[in-house]
Amino acid sequence: MAEAASAADALQKSLDAEVMDRLALEAVVTSACEGLVVSMGESRSSLWSRIEALHSRAGERMKEALHAGVKKALTVVSSHYVSIDLLAVSEGYVLPDDEVEAQEEL
Repeated sequence: MAEAASAADALQKSLDAEVMDRLALEAVVTSACEGLVVSMGESRSSLWSRIEALHSRAGERMKEALHAGVKKALTVVSSHYVSIDLLAVSEGYVLPDDEVEAQEEL
């Protein structure tokens, strides 16, 4: 009987630890969702769906930051080089039309 009680006590402690870990994870995910302004809807969605929404929003924010950085860099470049063709630059790497000049650029 003592063995069963000891095993039950160990299982209860393990369960309590898992519950505490789960609550801590939920708190972190909720905090991150609030920080990135991820809507959790009317009802509290499952932890997994909140993590997916958080991942999606973080990806959107990274793309926004990348685009803002590129625009800022192009603004700085165009302010230093007045004759730069931003439309051509936005299409990719541009080599001079002259074959000799193109080789010199490389």
